[in-house]
Amino acid sequence: MNAWLNKIIAGSFCVMGLLSCEKQDSFTQVKTGTTPTFSATATELTFSEATADQDAVTYSWTASGDWGYRAVVNYTLQIDEKGNGFSNPTEAFSGNNSLSKTFTVGALNQVINNMGLASGRQHELVIRVRAAVDTVGDQVFSDSVLLTVTPYYVPKVYPSVYVPGAYEGWSFDDPRLGALASVNSDKVYEGYLYFPDANTEFKIAAAKSWDLNYGDAGGGSLKENGDNMKAIEPGYYRLTANLNTLSWSLTNTTWSITGSAAGGADKAMSFDATTKKWSITTALQAGSFYFRANNANTITLSDDDNNGVLTAGSAGVINIETAGTYTITMDLNNPGNYIYTLAQ
Repeated sequence: MNAWLNKIIAGSFCVMGLLSCEKQDSFTQVKTGTTPTFSATATELTFSEATADQDAVTYSWTASGDWGYRAVVNYTLQIDEKGNGFSNPTEAFSGNNSLSKTFTVGALNQVINNMGLASGRQHELVIRVRAAVDTVGDQVFSDSVLLTVTPYYVPKVYPSVYVPGAYEGWSFDDPRLGALASVNSDKVYEGYLYFPDANTEFKIAAAKSWDLNYGDAGGGSLKENGDNMKAIEPGYYRLTANLNTLSWSLTNTTWSITGSAAGGADKAMSFDATTKKWSITTALQAGSFYFRANNANTITLSDDDNNGVLTAGSAGVINIETAGTYTITMDLNNPGNYIYTLAQ
């Protein structure tokens, strides 16, 4: 009896020992991976739309290993402005086990535009690669590489309606066909059109066809298939249409700059009927300015994000740090994408 009991106890200890050994052997020690070595084929770039399809730069990095097990490593390229310490980086690329990324001019320019940086100006950025294993939740970062870049502007695409009229032959195919944009995608549209002749008639079309069009219903109202709308005087007009309330407005505009940089007065801009742009070359003092129509603050435009793109209102004044003679050009041709340039 005792012999059999001793055998059972000894067998139990053996089984427990085997289980313990198996658990010990299956344990994997998780570690932080090695830091990738990061490099770029170029660090100073000036972009142009004409070269959008060309390769701009290739970023390469070494593999991050030694995570303690066979890991799928995700690599992400992060970009931020120099001096920000990557506090709010933009992710330009992400891929598993990838060790390089080539950007075309157009692709990297789009990334820069999405960061809200001004076109036509030089920016000092930094870019680095992050290596991470999601199942572990750990990550390592390479040293950063400098990216000095001058991007070009990429217009945003908004919901639009069209403005066929006598000024362009009532055609949906004419390149002079105007449009209005809804920047908030809320069926409230705005745009600017140049009518060179008096008593120019026009309508608003939901698409480039007459299937759904809006016309004048009197008293600033719209209705489907309504009467032709009319601009009595020639000029450069701001046209708005609210398809929620079926209302519209039309304002003939002339433009100026005003603000402390302009001495507190309105400095009139000139209109070029060929380019349909407004411009002025004038002496400015240190201070700020914004654009306004008809020497009043009813219609104003300024640069909220300091990126060369204009938005409604005068809060985003444009700063002049050094007094001198400046050439300022304002382009309102692309609805919702109002831009300006400032050159000394």
